[in-house]
Amino acid sequence: MPEGLLGRCLLVVAVVCGIAVVPAMVISAYVGYYMLVPRYTAVAEFDDRGFNLRLEFYLTDPEASVSGRYLSVISGGSYKTQRLEGWDWSHRARTSVYLIDPTHIAVLSALGYDYEIGLAPVGFVPLVPDHAERWQYLGAFDFTFLPDGRPRLQFFDAKLAECIPMGSSDPATWATMPRLAARRPTCPNPPQF
Repeated sequence: MPEGLLGRCLLVVAVVCGIAVVPAMVISAYVGYYMLVPRYTAVAEFDDRGFNLRLEFYLTDPEASVSGRYLSVISGGSYKTQRLEGWDWSHRARTSVYLIDPTHIAVLSALGYDYEIGLAPVGFVPLVPDHAERWQYLGAFDFTFLPDGRPRLQFFDAKLAECIPMGSSDPATWATMPRLAARRPTCPNPPQF
């Protein structure tokens, strides 16, 4: 094969691969950024109680029925991440944390998607309300806004008033949910920086 023909064939192969590979890499990077990198993250450290929580919000397709809200629990040597049901975290980010007893916590999030979390071993189950009035409110994750108006997800300790946003659903549907007195259609924004 003449040397010029081989060079032209290699050039054609390089161009064809470039046309196929470059767009595939750009699409993969775009999808990876939105699906693998959380848009907002906040950590709550409860070292005195032996566990930490991390709440992450991922961008999701508005047409999809996934929440994009993930909670990770680190307790002792155990670590577990769970997708929390619900939608519209950009307007209903508040996620409240309660101590049930030394080995269980409750996480109450927007629209009544509530979980009980065992700390030893770490495990998530849908919450069955019982004696919720005895729970200790530890605080809540929510957005605060920087001076330039950008939101920042952070954990606020129990000084932030207890509130669980339920949206525009009928208050009669909240009657059997735990911490009924804290449930509201919307919650006020936490203090700004």
